[in-house]
Amino acid sequence: MRGLPGWRRVAVPVAAVAVIIAISYALAELSESDKAANWAQLASVALGVLALIPPVVGTWRERRPGRTSTPDQVDRAEQALRVLVRAQWREEILIRELDEPSPLPVRWRISGLDVMDQDDRVDRPRFLRSWFGLGRVRFDGRTDRMPEMAGRFRKLARRRLVILGEPGMGKTTLAVLLLRELLEDPQPGDPVPVLLSMSGWDPEAESVHTWLVRRLRENYSALRAPDFGPDAARGLVAHRRILPVLDGLDELPDKVQPRVITALNAAPTTEAVILTCRTREYLTAVSLPGGDVLAGGAVIEPRPVKNADVIAYVRNRLAPRQAASWTGLLSAIKNDPDGPLADALSTPLALWLLGKVYIETHADPAPLCDTARFPTAEAVTEHLLDNLVQATFAATPPDHDPADPHDHDHPFRPHRAWDPEDARRWLSFVAHHMSVTGTRDFRWWHLHRAVSRRWSTLVGGVTVGLTVGLTVGLTSDAIVALRSPHEGSLWNALLFGLAGGPVGGLVGGLTGGFILERLKGSTLEPAYANLRLGGHLQRLAGQLTLGLVLVLPVGMIAAYALWRVAGISSEAGDFIFFGLVVGTVGGLTLGLNRWVTTPLTSDRPQAPLITLRRDLQLVYGRSLTFGLALGLAFGIAGTLVNGFSGLLRGVEAGIAFGIAGGVVFTLTFGFTGASSIYFVAVSMLRLRGRTPRRLMSLLEDAHRMGLLRQAGPVYQFRHARLQDRLAQLHQRYGPAGNAPASPHDTREVERS
Repeated sequence: MRGLPGWRRVAVPVAAVAVIIAISYALAELSESDKAANWAQLASVALGVLALIPPVVGTWRERRPGRTSTPDQVDRAEQALRVLVRAQWREEILIRELDEPSPLPVRWRISGLDVMDQDDRVDRPRFLRSWFGLGRVRFDGRTDRMPEMAGRFRKLARRRLVILGEPGMGKTTLAVLLLRELLEDPQPGDPVPVLLSMSGWDPEAESVHTWLVRRLRENYSALRAPDFGPDAARGLVAHRRILPVLDGLDELPDKVQPRVITALNAAPTTEAVILTCRTREYLTAVSLPGGDVLAGGAVIEPRPVKNADVIAYVRNRLAPRQAASWTGLLSAIKNDPDGPLADALSTPLALWLLGKVYIETHADPAPLCDTARFPTAEAVTEHLLDNLVQATFAATPPDHDPADPHDHDHPFRPHRAWDPEDARRWLSFVAHHMSVTGTRDFRWWHLHRAVSRRWSTLVGGVTVGLTVGLTVGLTSDAIVALRSPHEGSLWNALLFGLAGGPVGGLVGGLTGGFILERLKGSTLEPAYANLRLGGHLQRLAGQLTLGLVLVLPVGMIAAYALWRVAGISSEAGDFIFFGLVVGTVGGLTLGLNRWVTTPLTSDRPQAPLITLRRDLQLVYGRSLTFGLALGLAFGIAGTLVNGFSGLLRGVEAGIAFGIAGGVVFTLTFGFTGASSIYFVAVSMLRLRGRTPRRLMSLLEDAHRMGLLRQAGPVYQFRHARLQDRLAQLHQRYGPAGNAPASPHDTREVERS
């Protein structure tokens, strides 16, 4: 857990448990009700105390120093990672339409800027350059001839490449296509190319080695599976099994960019690397004091897209009925090659936007030729960006045919129908949230950062506390009234449960909320339940032992409080028996729950929606298991030590407490899981009109339509410029969610 010294990790939970017990004792001493009522009230608080154990223990990330994966485990991890990356980018290339029959031929060549290392350090020795000093490093290529570019990359002395270009010129597209080519035709000894966004990285705070290991764990959680050893990601980086494809150096602060290049030059684990950056930012980074070029790296830039290629590309995408309405635009490009329209459409990004906003929607492109309305290339591009989301959702019907119940598998259509304006408003908020947090990755388990922490803690504590208090208070009072020799009717017990249960519940709920607020620095990550015993018996034994060590003392403390305060029995041996039963069952259940909680293995998909569903199944499955097991132990042990004879009565009381315990742990332990916190955040944001109720469904549909891309369990906007533009649009939405006063609104795009 980050942000807390080691002693605080123990002191905070221990102090919290002590405070709850002290408050419970005071409530019981001050109350004028009989022992049965005190017992009921303390039962609700005791369950609340035990419910805090899983989230507190869950924040402890035990890391045994010095443990590394074996070479065989690293080999298996490399093979699994190669399969995952290949499957991921095959789908993304299809969704992003990078494999269309007539792709746009973007030409690349060695940069003419003074931003490259000496030729003999970049390229392998050649006869003319070695003997006569003639010729330069050659790296010519085209995006429609990727095998040639991959072969040229492999011939570089250190396999280091810097891809420069202005916004929208296809830097990331080239990196993705090169990554795919290297994966599809691997050579012996080739490392696994992995594309990572550099957003948020500072080499002074986190070394290259540490950052790469962390990002591999985040984006490919299968590497943390037990099959690959304790630290497969670190082994892959240390043994140079990874080819980092680092996207977006220009997205880092100006002062950080030179540090990244310097760190890459000094890092022994990044011999091969591919780096993308805007031309101006890279030139500035290498020119600043302390800056340097990427050692041994070839630097390439795109040539301007030819007007003839633009015209051919557009014509190839038009339907026969559209040809007549596009004559004017194509003539404008041909007759005014230096005009704003031709200038804007000289980038791959603008051409893709043109296809989405006008070609696929069958809209009339004539307004784009109006130089008074669009005097610059930037105005044309901004207009296309502003209308992209609405046009895409309007032009792409959902993949649903009521007459065919099996028609749900079209890969590029949404599953649901969304209002285009609402979709743009919601995606604008997502883009704004990502920009505020300084990242290009949307991690659904980090959405709670968009909600006020204090309000979410207060609302969650009150809601959970009241529900838990009522549930446990009513259940325990009913059992006491029906089964104990104490005087009092069932009606009186239920009344006290209604009055006193929420008191103990609020104490536990608000205290638990406070603890979780203090432990907010810990990162909850999605996981799933793995019940396979093969090869995991040692880990199971270790987790069961840890659970007993952690929970047995708490069970004894709770039993002592019930014995001294509520007077459930006059015999000291009874409270010891009670504590041992509850503590043992609770410890074993906790250990079992920790053992089944496993990162996604190599045979599991890692798409965001799938990780959310599996984490939700895990969270509520283990919550109900923990609650029912502990409730049964609590009820049966309490019944036996209170003098009731017969197993039947103990089982009856135990089932009642088990149901209450299941509710308690579902509403406490359950709400500390990654998926539960996400749903709480979505609910609060939904009330404010920021997101839809099914946010992940919206993002999945946006991904299917090509607006987003997947990187393991996270979403990214297809282009950084799209995210930035949507984040700006979010600022113009009013509190009521009214449409922004955009100068280039979608409603101005007329259908032909």
